[in-house]
Amino acid sequence: MSSITRVILPGLGEVCPECFTRGFVGDFPITGLETYTFSLTQPESELNWDIPSARELLAERPRQPTRLDPAALAGWLRSRVTITSEHLNHIPADKRDEPGIVVVVSTAIGPEAPLYELPILIDGSHRAALALRDGRDFFAYLLTEDEQRSICTYRVGGQLTEIPLVPGPGVTDRQAGLR
Repeated sequence: MSSITRVILPGLGEVCPECFTRGFVGDFPITGLETYTFSLTQPESELNWDIPSARELLAERPRQPTRLDPAALAGWLRSRVTITSEHLNHIPADKRDEPGIVVVVSTAIGPEAPLYELPILIDGSHRAALALRDGRDFFAYLLTEDEQRSICTYRVGGQLTEIPLVPGPGVTDRQAGLR
């Protein structure tokens, strides 16, 4: 979710905040780590995935992307992501069909509630919204449990800590489309 509402650059004027945060504005150099953050309330915590590292993992271990269910994807985007609709037309043509990246985490609604699997689109929300708007399918790569843990940091109350382990293998190589 972007917290930047307006970006004004000298000589350019107001620019799209989404384009700005991705370094797509003129020759203005933008550097920094691209991450996806997902917040939880019980306990108050957040998961942060390193997107460039996710892309490196996918380059090292290629797999086929999976078509995401349009209804589930639309629900995810509506409830979990802030989409800047005017940014959709700014997505470069050569990036529009780039698959997203999905991880699956095990979580519970409360301390005594059963665990359930929660897929999280950590990369590609605006591309997914554009595909849905245009009536196209959207695809995403699924990271394995080990892959997603290797690029994720977990904070509880602002303090970096280990990600809790849950029983079971999580997403396996086979489920992620690896052989």
